[in-house]
Amino acid sequence: MLAGYVVLLLVNRQLSGRLRHDRHDAQVQATTQLLQELLPEQIDSTAELQRHLAELGSPSLLVWMVWLEPGRQGGGPVILPSGEAFRPFLDDRALVRAADAALPPDGQPREFRFNGRTYFTCAMPLRLAGRPYQLRFLQDFTLETEQEQLVNLLLVAVAGASALFTSALLRLVIHRGLEPLDAFSTTLAGMSTRSLGTERLSVKGQPLELHPIAEAFNDLLDRLAEAWEHQRTFVNGVSHELRTPITLISGYSRRLLRRADGLSANQQEQLRLVAEEAESMGRLVNDLLEIARDDAGRLQLECRQLDPVVLLQELQVRLQPTSGGRLRLEPPPPEGCGQVCADAERLSQCLANLVENALKYSPAPSAIELALNREADQVVFHVRDHGTGVPLADRERIFGRFVRGSGSADTSGHGIGLAVVKTLMERMGGSVAVADAPGGGADFQLRLPAVAEPSITPRSSLRRWLGPGLS
Repeated sequence: MLAGYVVLLLVNRQLSGRLRHDRHDAQVQATTQLLQELLPEQIDSTAELQRHLAELGSPSLLVWMVWLEPGRQGGGPVILPSGEAFRPFLDDRALVRAADAALPPDGQPREFRFNGRTYFTCAMPLRLAGRPYQLRFLQDFTLETEQEQLVNLLLVAVAGASALFTSALLRLVIHRGLEPLDAFSTTLAGMSTRSLGTERLSVKGQPLELHPIAEAFNDLLDRLAEAWEHQRTFVNGVSHELRTPITLISGYSRRLLRRADGLSANQQEQLRLVAEEAESMGRLVNDLLEIARDDAGRLQLECRQLDPVVLLQELQVRLQPTSGGRLRLEPPPPEGCGQVCADAERLSQCLANLVENALKYSPAPSAIELALNREADQVVFHVRDHGTGVPLADRERIFGRFVRGSGSADTSGHGIGLAVVKTLMERMGGSVAVADAPGGGADFQLRLPAVAEPSITPRSSLRRWLGPGLS
């Protein structure tokens, strides 16, 4: 639309210029013919020529003659019209000289500007009394030019107003047209792995143009739900099938280690390696089972109110033999931390996963610290190591499934332990995060809402119930 207005302005400008040219040319032709009819064949009086030229002129049209003397370079004597109306041209010939300077050699009409006004000038040959003359014309088109500029300004204003109106109208139309897409986006954003088999995009009441899109999305969701169900069934089945042989391998290898007095040191080390790898595979299978249960909506938690200090103490005692004496429990704050509502087994599993990671990613002599503190209405469990820490770019992505940090290339792992921690903490109403530990290293934090401890009502004494007479 704006391009159309630009073209319209350019065309209007060209047409206006052409119209002025044609009007000036027609005026020149008519004036020349009239002058030839009025002038006698033989005339020697300059005053009579000036009088005739004055009769042809007007305030907007000036006509004068130039005698082309033979052998003279340039124009000869100039004969201007007489009369008070042309007195400014007789006194100051600046406009006449400007018209002579703008006149092309062929004498064709040409437009020029002088002192802020617009003029057309041209020349016509004329013979009078056997002498060659040149009849010159100067016509003022300032009024027409100003009107043209006014029309152009009006066109620009109309173009701007039309553009604004069209933009507002298009905004409304586009907004209404995009509302169904916004509804589709909201529906898709609310979908999760649990709702892949149930939620679909509705085509009821939607424009016909969006029906193919909605149907294509629904077909895609059907295929995704089917693929997800196959994957979940596979992981669940494989995990269950692997659990029994891994348990047998781990149990028998530990039993053999206890009776390995007759084996060489190399054989004992190999048997110990088998036992450790079996336990690692067992933990991996358990983690996969937890994720499979969560995806299927069958993850069951037995949340109850518990003391976080007691839980950390029990965890430290249980993990100390497998940590090489590196696990250290920080004393709880004197004011206490309150209690939390969580599944004690799953919370211990989360802390054990974090301790296992800390043991792998920190130097062997350094300690792994278990700490506890209270922040506002949250109880925070800390598992701190003194390794290289976690880069800022990895602090969110390492909690994804089968994702490992950028600095874990040289360390064994499957990238599933932290994902299990995140899943379990979210199901218990908490969260997990990682920050920088004091003195360097990583500080993994498990956060759970604090629960107010129930007030203990003192039991009534037996004397109160039996009465004072029976004491």
